[in-house]
Amino acid sequence: MNKIKWVPIIIFVILLSSLACNLPFFRQATPEPLTSTGGDELSSNGESEQDSSQSPGVEETILLEITEDQLTNLVAQELEGRVGDQVNNLQVFLREGQIQIFGDVDSQGISAPVKVVLEASLDPVGRPNIKVVSSNIGPFPLPAELISEVEVMMNRAFQEKIQDLAPNASLELIVIEGGRMTIYGSIK
Repeated sequence: MNKIKWVPIIIFVILLSSLACNLPFFRQATPEPLTSTGGDELSSNGESEQDSSQSPGVEETILLEITEDQLTNLVAQELEGRVGDQVNNLQVFLREGQIQIFGDVDSQGISAPVKVVLEASLDPVGRPNIKVVSSNIGPFPLPAELISEVEVMMNRAFQEKIQDLAPNASLELIVIEGGRMTIYGSIK
């Protein structure tokens, strides 16, 4: 009998918390986009510092620059077929040494703001290693399995794009500032 009394209260609390996600004070503050001069396609913007016709074994320096718009498009493409819920207003910002992803998730008629903050580093082999620093949907943290999925998706997307743009590249440094991610590396 006591269990039956709690069911409406639990349903009310769930309903109230889902509605609270749409209230203005729960919305994530998103940074203002920087003006973009780059295209939408992710590409190698830098030139090699050495002539590629040099003898074998000589390292060629590479430089890749990625803008916020390019990264937003990359993330949108990756999410397109993978997420069961609809992600709207997706925007990626490259600020303060971090990748900041903002958007709204619509699930079963309920919309909630999402914020995922990532940091990029390099593993010992010179591949990008993307880690989630913080993440939430509305006022609640994302579940651990979803965080894991985001990390796997972002790492795979970065590694595939870098492999496409600069095969056999060994990355040496990733710098995120001023709306750009600059990746330095070399190719033997």
